[in-house]
Amino acid sequence: MKRKALFIAVFFNYIGYFIYILLMFYIGLSTYSTGFSIILRFIIIGGLIIFFNKSIKLKANTASYLLLFFSVFYISRIIIDNLRDLPYYIGTSRLLLYYLSFDMIPFLLVANVKFDLSDFSTIRKSLLFSGLLFSVLSLLLFRSYVGTVGRLTTQTADSEMISPLALSYCSSLAIGIALGYWLENKTTPINKLYLMLIIVLAATPFFLGSSRGSLIALIFPFLLMMVLTKKLKSNLRLITIILVGLIGIIYFSEYFGSSLIDRFTQTGSDIQKGNEEAVRTVMWRNAFDQFTANPIMGDRLKVEGFDIYPHNVFIEILQSTGLLGFIPFFILTIITFVKSLGIFRYKPAFSWISILFLQCLVQNLFSGGIFSASWLLLSMALVIAFDRMEQPVIPVGAPNSTTPYYKKNLIR
Repeated sequence: MKRKALFIAVFFNYIGYFIYILLMFYIGLSTYSTGFSIILRFIIIGGLIIFFNKSIKLKANTASYLLLFFSVFYISRIIIDNLRDLPYYIGTSRLLLYYLSFDMIPFLLVANVKFDLSDFSTIRKSLLFSGLLFSVLSLLLFRSYVGTVGRLTTQTADSEMISPLALSYCSSLAIGIALGYWLENKTTPINKLYLMLIIVLAATPFFLGSSRGSLIALIFPFLLMMVLTKKLKSNLRLITIILVGLIGIIYFSEYFGSSLIDRFTQTGSDIQKGNEEAVRTVMWRNAFDQFTANPIMGDRLKVEGFDIYPHNVFIEILQSTGLLGFIPFFILTIITFVKSLGIFRYKPAFSWISILFLQCLVQNLFSGGIFSASWLLLSMALVIAFDRMEQPVIPVGAPNSTTPYYKKNLIR
């Protein structure tokens, strides 16, 4: 029951949610997706509560207090904007519900229980399975667009479509976790075939989405792995895979007719010309100006000139909560980042956990708002939980040994 609940919660918190969105678009009920998504949030929270209740509880640590401090300032901002009659585009009650159910509650439930290795195995299996289902469904629904559009959007398809960001970030996450696990673990031929199948199938939604942020999110963790890997042989293998991967991305971008490479290489030009493609830089500038005008407590939730968040979680926090909210959240991010590097260096068999966090972090530097940053906050909590776990520790130099010994709090 405990691991089934964890499997379901992770499935719907990450890629499984977008499987649901794909199906809603397919059956023509996309206008009702928001209402049903609230039900999914309760399923996710319910699964995490079951997992929490059936696990050994731990005392709240520094990470939990940092998130709580940030939450006080963020929730205060929501209330203050409501009292000042400064409406946000989704409404105050929904904003509070989203922040609590997407961010705060999942983080606190996951970061304060004792995990074991089987729990992390369940999480990995859930992520990979959802990645496979998402890729297969995307291929079935969008195969006619392969090679015909540079980026699959409602405009290029002449019909209502799922966000291209969802296509690219979900597939990037599936590819990254499958590849990271394959590189750092000895596994069976059948499992290798399964991982390869996920990587190959996920290529279709990745190129159809053509997101510059997802390309950075995919590459960045493996660059860090290369820097932190101790063994020369492993480093050479990573360098080879990165080079082959980059060549493959360029080749298949042309093959799929994707605009991914063009969009990536023209970023500087788009910014200079003020093209619509670079509108986020205008959001970032406006949001940062709002912060500099009110550096202590921030200005408001809404970006000046837009009816939405600035699509960068750190700039958004500065804009809305000022330094009072930014400092605890930034410290929490740094702590998690350092611990994720420790996993790369000392527990490479679990590098996929760091890849999950780093991909979610990069995503939230280019897209999404803090009130719905469920990918980022849960991945942070998983890194924290892994660090707090009493677990088999494999001696350095034998990352896949079957005779581990035990050590508490491996990654400091």
